[in-house]
Amino acid sequence: MGVPARQVPFPLLSSRVLARPWNARHATCGRRATLAAGVLSWLLSLSAPAHAESFVRRLAERALERGIAQEARGDIAQALTSYDEAVRTDSTLGAAALRLGALRERLGDRNEAEFLYTHALSARETSADAYYARALLRNGGQRRREAIADLAESVALSPLPARLRLLGGWYIEARLWPAALAIWRALAANAEQTGTEAERREARVTVSALSWLAADTDPVQAGESSDDWIRRSLARAARPARSTRSEAQGARKLTP
Repeated sequence: MGVPARQVPFPLLSSRVLARPWNARHATCGRRATLAAGVLSWLLSLSAPAHAESFVRRLAERALERGIAQEARGDIAQALTSYDEAVRTDSTLGAAALRLGALRERLGDRNEAEFLYTHALSARETSADAYYARALLRNGGQRRREAIADLAESVALSPLPARLRLLGGWYIEARLWPAALAIWRALAANAEQTGTEAERREARVTVSALSWLAADTDPVQAGESSDDWIRRSLARAARPARSTRSEAQGARKLTP
């Protein structure tokens, strides 16, 4: 008679069954590790170009600073080399292109200077100065129409009083009365706020004279008697106050 089989209260777990939870946890940890590695790699790929770009910019700025110091000492040859190095290192450094262009212009290389000024236009921090430098260069080359266009762009980006005055003078020389009047009205408004008494008086006299010269095309001056209702409306909207008008009439008496 055989021995009865021993009853086990619960079945024994095989190694395969025991390994399942561990494998599941291991797989989950592996996926998390893979995901973390992927995110880290993506972040590094984003930061690497930024670090490289900042490093290149620092190299270019050092070359620019070195060139400025050399130019101040009168070492023009070395300054040219340093400025050229800065431009070649970082072509987006507009200040270096401006400096190099100015030296090239001083040395008589106007074509290279104009190329460098044009290159500096693409940098937002130097575009206004680059337009101004190119305007002066083109004006010196008897290219007044292009020079006026460049100076107008410079003034639109940075309306400095000295550049406004120069542009107004160029407009007067070109007999562009309405454009000159617009510039001198802006100068007059600025003089009323921050200018001296002499500057205010000059601006009033100039505006009065230009208003007379531009009467046929200026809606403020000619609009009230025009058959065009748009010009009449503009004239009424821009009509100065009584005190301002009396000052303008007094200034008109001073014009030749």
